[in-house]
Amino acid sequence: MAQKEYDTFILSDPALIPEDREMELIVRDLTPPDIRYKYRSAYVCAMISKSESKYPDRLWIRLGRGQLQEKPWSMKILKELNKFT
Repeated sequence: MAQKEYDTFILSDPALIPEDREMELIVRDLTPPDIRYKYRSAYVCAMISKSESKYPDRLWIRLGRGQLQEKPWSMKILKELNKFT
């Protein structure tokens, strides 16, 4: 299976983000099967790591003004939460 890619916005210092713990965050899907759903947002419970190869999916980090960080992180989505309804 191909690696999925997501991005998320982080409003604080990325160095302070906890790794290898369950956390809730909003992610945008950058590689959906149907291109009409690109950038669909989801509220998820996930594990993240600053290591690019630790988890199966790639997570691109954006800072508060949208600046893309140089290196991607990795992420594993544990479940999708239904907080948008």
